[in-house]
Amino acid sequence: MTALFTRIKTFYTANLLRGRLLLGITILLSLFLLLRVLLTPVISYTATSWLKKQNIEATIESIEISFFNGTVSLHNAVGKKDDKPLFNIGLIDIHWLWTPLSEKTIEVTEVDVDGFQADIQKYTDRIIISGVTIPLAKNEVAAEAIAEEIEEQEPWAAAIGEVNFNDLNICYSQHNASFEQASDDNVFVDYCLSLEQMAWGGSISYGTDKEIVKTDPIPVASSGDFSLSGLTLTDNKLDKTFLSSGDNEIDNLTVKGLNDIHIDKIAMQELSALQRDDADHKDAVRFSSFIIDDIDFKNLNTLSIQSINMEQPGLYIVKQSDKNWEYEQWLPATKTTEDADKKAVKKKAEIKKDEKSSAFSVAINNITIDASDFCYLEAESNLYYCFTLDKFDWQGAINYSTAHPELKGLIKGGELNLTAALIRNDNINKDLLKFDNLKLTEIDIKSDSDIAFNKLTVKELSALQRGEKDNTVTFDQLTVDDLKYDKKSLAIDTVALSGLTNKVSKNKDGSWEHDKWLPKQKGADKEQTKSDKSAAKKTNNDNLIVSLNKLTINSDGGIGFTDNSTSPALEVGLQSLKLEAAKLDASKPDSDSPIKLYAKTIRHSTIDVKGTARPFANKISFKFDGDLKGFDLRAASPAAKKAIGHIIKSGQLDAKLDLKAVEGELDSNVALSLYKFNIKPMSNADAKKLDKEFGMPLNQTLVLLRDKDGSIHLDIPITGDLENPNFNPMDAIIKATSKAATVTLITFYTPYGLIYAGGSVLLDLSTALNFDPINFDPGSANLLDNNKEQLDNLAKLMTEKPQIHLTLCGVTNQSDTLALYPDTKKDKETGSIKLSAEQSAALAQLARDRQDTTKNYLIEEGKITHDRLIVCEPEHSTDEDAIAGVEINI
Repeated sequence: MTALFTRIKTFYTANLLRGRLLLGITILLSLFLLLRVLLTPVISYTATSWLKKQNIEATIESIEISFFNGTVSLHNAVGKKDDKPLFNIGLIDIHWLWTPLSEKTIEVTEVDVDGFQADIQKYTDRIIISGVTIPLAKNEVAAEAIAEEIEEQEPWAAAIGEVNFNDLNICYSQHNASFEQASDDNVFVDYCLSLEQMAWGGSISYGTDKEIVKTDPIPVASSGDFSLSGLTLTDNKLDKTFLSSGDNEIDNLTVKGLNDIHIDKIAMQELSALQRDDADHKDAVRFSSFIIDDIDFKNLNTLSIQSINMEQPGLYIVKQSDKNWEYEQWLPATKTTEDADKKAVKKKAEIKKDEKSSAFSVAINNITIDASDFCYLEAESNLYYCFTLDKFDWQGAINYSTAHPELKGLIKGGELNLTAALIRNDNINKDLLKFDNLKLTEIDIKSDSDIAFNKLTVKELSALQRGEKDNTVTFDQLTVDDLKYDKKSLAIDTVALSGLTNKVSKNKDGSWEHDKWLPKQKGADKEQTKSDKSAAKKTNNDNLIVSLNKLTINSDGGIGFTDNSTSPALEVGLQSLKLEAAKLDASKPDSDSPIKLYAKTIRHSTIDVKGTARPFANKISFKFDGDLKGFDLRAASPAAKKAIGHIIKSGQLDAKLDLKAVEGELDSNVALSLYKFNIKPMSNADAKKLDKEFGMPLNQTLVLLRDKDGSIHLDIPITGDLENPNFNPMDAIIKATSKAATVTLITFYTPYGLIYAGGSVLLDLSTALNFDPINFDPGSANLLDNNKEQLDNLAKLMTEKPQIHLTLCGVTNQSDTLALYPDTKKDKETGSIKLSAEQSAALAQLARDRQDTTKNYLIEEGKITHDRLIVCEPEHSTDEDAIAGVEINI
């Protein structure tokens, strides 16, 4: 060392100027080396001493600084307070460049943070970051003044390169109170964030690109890739996960000012949000994958996206009451003041004004969504539906713009495919709606009042599930061709429905089975809904002009109705159906639309109707002719049993249909033909009740109306106003039957005492089926000449009506007693004649002889078979109006 100083001294003496310069450099280097050696422990000591003043016990393993290389590293910094961890820093490594500082640019080339843990608490008067207290400005004026002072300073530029965060854990809580007044009741938010890894590879700069500075108020530029994985955000107030996510990437984020942003791809994996206490629905929002390709954002108002692909999205929405939703538990309860409310109103007004002055447009080309699962639950009602869809596939362009109010959106030539859709009511564990595929082609939408598409196809649809493999409605395929809609009209070229099946039923209590699908409503709500529907119907009828060029409906699977309120259950329906209609046009209400209907019932009867109708006229008109053939009336027996207390033992129905209405007035006729029609009362009380309602003894009337072949033919007129039809099927049948019975009685029974004059009939049908009796001379059983004429006419009637069976009841009266026993006398008190046993037997035999004489005459002379003539137990009557002869009735 002595030799070194000697040499320096000699050199300095010989070269004084050069020596001084060398000495200065040596001193500076020595000072720099000393500073470099002392800086790390000084910084470490200063930091730990300052933290200690904050009552924080801190240790720092090491701090490394390289001024030449522009790096600083901090390793393993730990802070505690009262043995409670406050922060932990495994590594902070920062690299920067010195040169750009000369141009007022801060450029950081790399930032690495590993194992970072910190707690942040915010109050109205301070922020505490990992135990370090930072006072806040006492009022907004002071904060605004600081902000203005910063803005007035000459701006600096900044740039950052690679950024890597690993094992990041930060907890943040905020109170709507000062530090002294803080409590659990005024916690605004309380979240903890954990992050496994976040990386940015590329560059981000502010103000470094002079061209962008000239054109953009916020001169931001970037180019690079971003990734994030293992993100979890927990709400400590609820002790639930607010958000968790797996791997996420942004590829080639290119920013050239806020007016020019491009991203090659955004890919997010395994997102779950709003944790729930439900094993089946553990979160309210989720997806397994969400990818957006080729994103361009121009001028802050034009967004275009090439494609969106989402896999296994899920949404679970719960309405807990009329005013409360489940998701609201995640919203912080803010404490607003009057001034804050005024500012909010002012802010909304500014936003609204800005929306009017600017425009925003978005364009999306293709959207694919796989395995969707969306649920909606109203906790206070029976409304709980889940919607699942295997695939949503949109191919085409969707454009939206706020620039033109009349053009809210635009779709041109797009195609939509939905595969395996299912809407299920989880309250009753049945499917509301299900279909295999829905396809829309060449969709053109200019606005919500200007819609068109080339074809809609729905395949294999079922709705309102009943049993394990049974549905209320199903069909194989629905096709709608060439639809155009605007505010005033809906025009469709063709609608074709094939493979239709329909099963409707009533429960044992008389309610409809499908009522279970209706949501529970309060009385006022029902009336409001009814009023709304009426108003909507009126509005649609007044404003919308509907036209359909052709409609076809084919059913081979059956259309059935089951009424379980009857015993046994009533089952009726169609085995097949074919309906055709054409030229349905509300713009031409007075033009005829041809309609044809052919159907076959489940019991092999057929319905064939064709004609024309004017369904859109102010007063509807139609004219249809057709036939109903071979309808088995036994199918209606359960309904007849329930309605009138009778069962239908046998019967087949044919009907000739002449259905006509002229300007809303019905003028139709149904000609019924019944074959082998027989009914039987369930009890005598049921029979008497129906006879009373019918106005006549029904079974006897039916016998009266039968032709030789046992058939019954009735014409039933149907008249009235279509808006309020004066038509009741039972009333019409009663009137038609009464009329037919009256005509028959007039035709055949006038000789027997019916009063008929000038077309007026004074007739009581309840008694008219009892014939005039066959009167005999007192004490005699021999027929008189007028008796024979009367019986000849009766035989003729029975020949015309082969189904008629007559009962012959022999009767004796007091005149017979006096004729046989002239010495008998009447009792003074009762006025009757007291008969001996021998006398009673003789009178009974006389009555029996009279009915036998009558029956024998009808058999021998009238050629009536004996089985159609039924004799009664003989009767002796003491009534003053009692006959001496034979009573005849059906």
